[in-house]
This record gives sequence, structure tokens and C-alpha cells, in this order.
Amino acid sequence: MNKLLRVFLALMICFSLIGCSSSGEKKPDSSEGNTTETATAEKAEEDVDDEAWDELEALGKVETENGILTVSITFPADFVPEGTTQESIDREAGETYISGKLNEDGSVTYKMTKKQHKTMLDAMAQSLDESLQEMVDSEDYTITEITHNKDFTQFDVKVEGNELGLGDSVTVIGFYIFGGMYGIFTGREPENVVVNFYSPNGDLINTANSKDMGN
Repeated sequence: MNKLLRVFLALMICFSLIGCSSSGEKKPDSSEGNTTETATAEKAEEDVDDEAWDELEALGKVETENGILTVSITFPADFVPEGTTQESIDREAGETYISGKLNEDGSVTYKMTKKQHKTMLDAMAQSLDESLQEMVDSEDYTITEITHNKDFTQFDVKVEGNELGLGDSVTVIGFYIFGGMYGIFTGREPENVVVNFYSPNGDLINTANSKDMGN
């Protein structure tokens, strides 16, 4: 279960590299709209190293099944610590999961109660909120406030001015990842994640949708 930390590490690598690549760039003209957002998103993808993307790709292999009384989550072998045995999984069962099974392909399937699953999701949500606050506090962006819905599929982002800076635009990828990651572990992977950018007066500057990525 501690391998969840690798997910957040990969995300932090993603954000740190995006921040470094965007720092000091000139703000784009707002008339460029979605074209600018797409271009900067593509640049951000190029700037993230292979290791970080490998971690995020492996995340997509996590499988969550919601039963009537329990939840089962299968972590791919990439997220299973070296040296993990069935005995070690059985020994650690109890507080965070009921039982676990080391599969032939090296993956591990954990079974947990609904309460344990909720505790895990609450911890993930807290970590995501802390990461979002770090974005607000960062000098790499002009973001002053970030709010979101319960399942992290819609983010409302307020910025300092009436235009988006390059750093603000590339954060879209991070929001997509956050929403997708949370959805994977709830067992309800979202069809799309929406990011709305607002001016200080509350005027909508731009909207980005994950379903448009790659178009």
C-alpha cells in the first residue's frame, strides 16, 4: 500500500518540471485560446522525463472493483515493493486492508472494507488538496485560488489577471492527472476532467476538457 507514495512522487516530478519549464516565459495573448493551451500542454508532456511518465502509465493499470461490502484494488507489479511475499502481505493485513493476494504476474490484490477504502480515499484527497495549495502558493503560476467538486472531475481556478500565463496553462495536465488518478481508486474513472479558469472578477477566461487532449 505504501507504493501509493510513488504515484504522488511522479505527480510532484511532473509539476516541478512543468514549473521549471514555464518559469520566466512571456504570457500568451488570450486570443490564442485553446490553441495556446494545447501547445503548452504538449510542451509540458515533452518536458516530463520518461521515469515520471512510466509511473503514471503504470497507474493506469490499477484496477478497482467495488463489491457490496468490500472493495478490491489490484496494484500492478510496478507498484509492488521488491521482496514482497505472500507472508509479508498477510502479516501486514488488518488496519488498512482485510487481506491481500500476491498474483502470478507480480501484482497484488488488496481487499478492504468500505470504511478502509474511504479512509484511503480521504487520505488521497487530502494529499491532492495539499498539492493544489502548493500550486496556489508557487511563484511559477498566477493562480490565486483552486476549488473542485467532490470527485475531482471539475476544477475552478482563479488567476490574478484577465489572461493566462504559460505556467497557468500547462497546469491543465496536472489537473487531468489528479482527476483521473482519484477516479481510478474510487472505481469510477471519469470520462473527462474539466478545468475552468476565471479572472479576479469571476469572468470565465478559458475552459479545458481532458476529452480534447490529442485532438
